[in-house]
Amino acid sequence: MIADRKYAAEYLTNVRRVEITLLGAISESLGLERDYIEKKLGGHYASLNYYGACEQSDLELTYGVRAHTDPTIITILLQDDVPGLQVLSEDKWMDVNPIPGTVVVHVGDLLQVIIYIFSYIYSTLKLGFLNCY
Repeated sequence: MIADRKYAAEYLTNVRRVEITLLGAISESLGLERDYIEKKLGGHYASLNYYGACEQSDLELTYGVRAHTDPTIITILLQDDVPGLQVLSEDKWMDVNPIPGTVVVHVGDLLQVIIYIFSYIYSTLKLGFLNCY
């Protein structure tokens, strides 16, 4: 159990570094100071989720995830080899093919609100569909 906590703490520390780097790059790309978003928020807004594959026997008990946006600044999704994520692009649902060990970054609702003046930034609408093996 202690090893799991140590691993989780190390993972969260590294995710936080990625988050700060991405938020700095987003701020700069919008013509703002590198720490603009970080200063406005003054904290860390992350959630951890795991959506593993289900077994065929779990079909009656398992549901996908409805279409939604995330109420975060950004969502950093570490991919494995389990497909199931789709995003809405040009009014069509597109599969996000998993590449194990890579990350997918979604713009969240908070980022959209913070920089609402830049109307070309929108929260990513996505859904998860049932994927059994």
